[in-house]
Amino acid sequence: MTSAVASSEEHYEWGLDLMSSLAVTGIVQKVIALATLSMAVIVTLEMAFGYGARTPIPTAVQWTSMIAAYVMGAFWMFGRWPTLGQAFAFVVIADIAIVSATLVADFPPEITLGKTAFLIEIGMFVGFFFERWMLGFHIVFCIAATTFIAAYVVVIEDVAVLMAFVVWSPVVVSIGGFALLLHFAARSMRLEFE
Repeated sequence: MTSAVASSEEHYEWGLDLMSSLAVTGIVQKVIALATLSMAVIVTLEMAFGYGARTPIPTAVQWTSMIAAYVMGAFWMFGRWPTLGQAFAFVVIADIAIVSATLVADFPPEITLGKTAFLIEIGMFVGFFFERWMLGFHIVFCIAATTFIAAYVVVIEDVAVLMAFVVWSPVVVSIGGFALLLHFAARSMRLEFE
């Protein structure tokens, strides 16, 4: 496990050095901040326009997810670039918050499934900056969560299987595909320069 952590640190630092050499660290940081804040704004609008959760525990989950997204967005917007541990914690919290807020909102089921597309944004960050085991965690969690939500809207909400599949399949392919493409591109560049 120690070698995996060391390899992860090395890969992460390489990504930071590359951004620094291209003078795009600030731009990337602001893009991540805006993506994170957009998630918070979506939850805020859900509650403002009557799509909030209807019972106390789901309401608490929705509020917690929204507040976490605002805090993390502000961290990315105004804070320093995070360490590897902080960045991975951000990804785990964001993944859980996206899935949780999606499940508890009182949206039509088609929109519920569509909101899983937010996981793609996180995957692009993961794909470029993280090593295989962190990337694997994100992909497995997100595909499992998206599949659970798709099954839920089919079984509980009576969404047609075809409609669920039409939304589910591109989201799942993108969750894994974009992250893997960025990971292999970053790895290829890194090997080229070493």
